[in-house]
Amino acid sequence: MERRKEERHVVPEIYGKYITFKVRKVFGDFVDAELFNFTPNGIRIKSRYELPFDSIIECMVSVPKSLTKQIFFTGKIKYCIQEEPMGNYLIGVEIIGTSDKVWFDLFSKVHDFIKGRIGEIF
Repeated sequence: MERRKEERHVVPEIYGKYITFKVRKVFGDFVDAELFNFTPNGIRIKSRYELPFDSIIECMVSVPKSLTKQIFFTGKIKYCIQEEPMGNYLIGVEIIGTSDKVWFDLFSKVHDFIKGRIGEIF
């Protein structure tokens, strides 16, 4: 049953070359992850790394060809499910804070612009 009240923005695989997304635990380096979808309050990602339930992570998203700014926000892991033995993890994250809400909201607008143009580009 769907519990989200906001529109979920799906991030098609082809966007991968346009969107950079990375995560890190409280300490350590950022590692690549794949952004599947997002709402103003949460994201769904795929990662090679398991992230424990209820742990806090820092996320970074950017659209290097459209925006020069990296957007940082923090999230809390709501679930982490391994796709298959020795496979990647599907992870649900609740967004709990952002350092710059204006830029975070702008990312949504750029996503919508890319989505609207994707048929014309490809």
